[in-house]
Amino acid sequence: MENMLQNIDLIHRYLSVSIADQFHIHVDLEGEYIFTQNIVSKKTIIATTFTDKILSDRQLKLFLSALIVEINNGKCTVELIRERIRHFEELRRRPMRRII
Repeated sequence: MENMLQNIDLIHRYLSVSIADQFHIHVDLEGEYIFTQNIVSKKTIIATTFTDKILSDRQLKLFLSALIVEINNGKCTVELIRERIRHFEELRRRPMRRII
């Protein structure tokens, strides 16, 4: 992702709303990952520093790891992340439909 360090807050918000959408929980991601430089490519990447909070939930760990890999591999642009956040927030604002 271009300008990863300039979009730290956006990335953090994206990871949080993605987890909320997928698992219907709020997880404080503080301390669960860091931004660092790839030794070989010199590109900024997200490195996981998962604590027991994430490691104890296998599905959450796999999901969050997959999102981070997607960002690190450049498959997620800033525009795509913004679009996904808008989508998640729009879904939350919709009233729940009741099926009887």
